[in-house]
Formats: sequence, C-alpha cells, structure tokens
Amino acid sequence: MARSNGNSGGRAGLGILATASLVLIALGLLALVVVGLLNVWDPFGTTTVDRSGPAVLQRIRTLEEFTAAEATFTQDVDLENDSFLPGFIKGERVTAIVTGSVRATVDFGELGPNSIKVSDDGKSIQITLPDPQLSDPDIDEGSARVVSRDRGIVDRIEDVFSGNPTDDTPVYKEAEKKLDAAAQQSDVLDQARTNTEQWLRTFLGAAGFEKVEINWAESPS
Repeated sequence: MARSNGNSGGRAGLGILATASLVLIALGLLALVVVGLLNVWDPFGTTTVDRSGPAVLQRIRTLEEFTAAEATFTQDVDLENDSFLPGFIKGERVTAIVTGSVRATVDFGELGPNSIKVSDDGKSIQITLPDPQLSDPDIDEGSARVVSRDRGIVDRIEDVFSGNPTDDTPVYKEAEKKLDAAAQQSDVLDQARTNTEQWLRTFLGAAGFEKVEINWAESPS
C-alpha cells in the first residue's frame, strides 16, 4: 500500500509541473501578443499633424504668380508727327481705337519665412502678402481700328519704296501708355486684393484653418 501511494504522489507531482509549464507557456504567448499589439496600436501614443508655417508656405509658393484681377480698356489714340514743313507736304496724323487688357498679379514667390505665422494650436494663420502689381498692357492688335490716317505728299512718296508703309507701332506704343495710366486710375488693384483674400480664405479654410488673417505689405517706393 505504501508503494502504491508513492506512485500516486509522483504522478500528482508530474501533473502539477505539467500544469505550471502550460501556464508559463500561455503567459509567454499572451505577452508576445500584447507586445505585438502595442507595436501596431499604441493607446498612449499621439498623432502629429504638420500645420507649420514652412509647410503652408511651400504650398502657396507653388502657385507662383497669381492673377487676381484683369481689366480691359478701349482707348482712342490721336497721334501726329509734325515737321517744319506744312502738314500736307510732310507729316502724318493717325486716329485709332485700340483695345487692351491689364492684369493685376500677386507674386507668391516673394513670400519669405516670416510671411506666414501659424498659431500653436494650428487653428489660426496670419499671412503678409506682397502688394499686387499691374502687368504691362496687352494690346489686341487684331481689334484695333484706324479711324483716319492723313499723310503728307513726301510720306506718300516714301511709302512707294517702303517695305512697311503703314507701320502702326508708334500708335500701339502710345496706346500702351494710355492704357497703363487708365489702369492706374481704376480700381483693378483694389479688386485684386479682394479677390486674393477671398481665394486664400477658401483655400486655407479647406486646409483646416478656422481663422485666416491677411495683411498687405507696402510696395517699395
């Protein structure tokens, strides 16, 4: 009977060891699973959203020159070339109606590191833009209409031997000056500022900014 009890105690001890081994293996496997899950999903981690000034600056810079407004003008030109001789002998007078357009552009390429400031919470942005500039007038020569052209006798004789008897380049140059002056006196620059501000607020609002402040830098004198 004592021998039989010894065998039972040995089998019981082996059973306990086997159970303990299984528990240790299970705990080890559980630890591996937990570590794997933490590598995939960190419940204590944070997500970084980059809304820094340089990132936004680069996105706007890629737009380069932004055409904010365009105005079309029709200008009459009355150009006369006189000499010491009477007009019916030497001289020319041309009257024409010329149409051209002038663009107001904002050069985003001029934006520097200090041009854009983003709040710490990433909800507000402040931008200082260069003032819009007027482009050179673009003359539509196809729509230009010469109302009258008076030439002296000498000029008409010279036309016979000229390869380009009706060169209207001086007329277009004078029209460019008049169109530029008309654009300067118009509200095209104010309209350019308004259009640029509206577009940027839409663009930056879609990027997640709740408040957009736009300032204009004074043009160098």
